[in-house]
Amino acid sequence: MSMMNERRMEIAFAGGRTLRFKFPVQATEETAAQRIEEALKLPNITISTGEELYIIPTAAIQSIVVTPAPKKLPKSVIRGAKLA
Repeated sequence: MSMMNERRMEIAFAGGRTLRFKFPVQATEETAAQRIEEALKLPNITISTGEELYIIPTAAIQSIVVTPAPKKLPKSVIRGAKLA
């Protein structure tokens, strides 16, 4: 599967644990950012690997990194940033 057809997500927790997922693109570029924002408003993020179902309380999440980032982002996103 090429990068154009998949996204990666890394979820970090306050205790230092990290979960990494790879999955097929599930939203158009126009709706991806909106779907991410909607998911973060829910009490849990649910991810299915086909064999396992992860139910992750959003309150337990320290940060989420989605790669590649959707091209269309909300106005509140700071653009052009680099890790220093």
